[in-house]
Amino acid sequence: MSDPGEEFLRKALTESVTDLAGARRLSVADVGVDGITVFELHRDELGTTRGRGRRALRWATDEALSADSVQRAARGAPDSTVALVCSHSASHTERAMEWLRTAHPAAQAFTCTDLEVDVLLREIVEQEPLHQAYDLVVLKQNTGTGRLELGCEPLFSIGARRGETAVLTVRCAPSDDRGTAFAVVTWGGRGPRPLSIDVAKLVPGGYEITAELERPGRVRLTGLPGLARDTRDWADIAALVPPELSPPAGPAHLICAAETNGTETVVGERLGRIRQVIDAVSAESPEHLQVSLLAYGAHSYDWSVPDEPVQVVCWADSPASALKSLTRLEGRPVTDEGYRHAAQLEDMLAEVVQRLDRARGTGDTALLVLGDRPAHPPRAHPSEILPCPHRHDWESSLRRLRARGVRLGAVCGRPAHRSWHHLGDGAPADLDAVDVRRLTADLGLTMPPSGRAPFPLSVAQR
Repeated sequence: MSDPGEEFLRKALTESVTDLAGARRLSVADVGVDGITVFELHRDELGTTRGRGRRALRWATDEALSADSVQRAARGAPDSTVALVCSHSASHTERAMEWLRTAHPAAQAFTCTDLEVDVLLREIVEQEPLHQAYDLVVLKQNTGTGRLELGCEPLFSIGARRGETAVLTVRCAPSDDRGTAFAVVTWGGRGPRPLSIDVAKLVPGGYEITAELERPGRVRLTGLPGLARDTRDWADIAALVPPELSPPAGPAHLICAAETNGTETVVGERLGRIRQVIDAVSAESPEHLQVSLLAYGAHSYDWSVPDEPVQVVCWADSPASALKSLTRLEGRPVTDEGYRHAAQLEDMLAEVVQRLDRARGTGDTALLVLGDRPAHPPRAHPSEILPCPHRHDWESSLRRLRARGVRLGAVCGRPAHRSWHHLGDGAPADLDAVDVRRLTADLGLTMPPSGRAPFPLSVAQR
């Protein structure tokens, strides 16, 4: 057969790849310089052409070649369309091509010297138009029931080709610790079939995404910081879709108070937990959050040593400003002077009550206290803990805070004094093992796990 040229071969193989469907296969036998390589291609359930190559026979000596060995090596799978290509001109390759023509009389045969068949096939597959549409999974709210349902935003329609792009806008709600999943799918009779799933930890809000079709079966997303491959199964992610989305957080005031007496390590851990809490809450609703920070230590009952008051490091500041104040507090020297059996817990509570009484702001307020030592009683007490010099009553302050609707949280070491159980509403968190996400949800400042969205929301869902 005369050499039809590479363009004729490209056209023939392109038509054969286009015809792939169901169980049909394409088997291309490359009779080359080192031996016979067979490339087998098929179309998967997502409509993407898949293929692999295998070295079926290596040349030895001319005497080792036989029609049987060549034909057996290049045998294709059942239901295969066979194409024969001779990419190296030599006497043994010409004999091998004759034997293969005999075994496959219906096969198209081509002679294209020095052609890299694997490269040609890869180009054909990459330039192939899509046989199924690609969409991005989003969550949409059913207008009748109000429940969240899986939906899609179109990316590429049937016939799209490599290099095409699509731009769309989505809205991200608070997600779990893994982040928001961006799943590119096709759709079948049983629902979405994932082509790829990426994940990113994002601040809630709107995002413009650019999707590029790099080739059939591969879409690249840009415009999302920190995007990485998601290793979770599709079913596991889909199971996280809540029945409904929790309402966005309204105005909130987070008050953090830390006992700053103790070892440098313990005090550093307390302040570090405050930083984590501020980060977690501000990541969901930075524009609605105010933060206050107080530091308290130990009373001095030595008339020669002044009794240092509770420090209001900042009050009702933005999260960014509060974090700067926290950094300055972290840089202060740590001491363990003063009374060792209690701390100014009652003074701190009284300060918070007074400031909230003067405030006119509305919205949810949460008080998070981190420390270890109990409060001083307002007067002589059977515990023999010395009474507060200012006669502040910590239990009375807590009742006033609860009456205002202030949510209470506490983080302390173990074992915890009874005052810490009151501060933590019966369940103070352990400083060494605090779950910040659960803590902020319990304080009503972040969305609970059951209300978080594993996928982006359609921009139509406001």
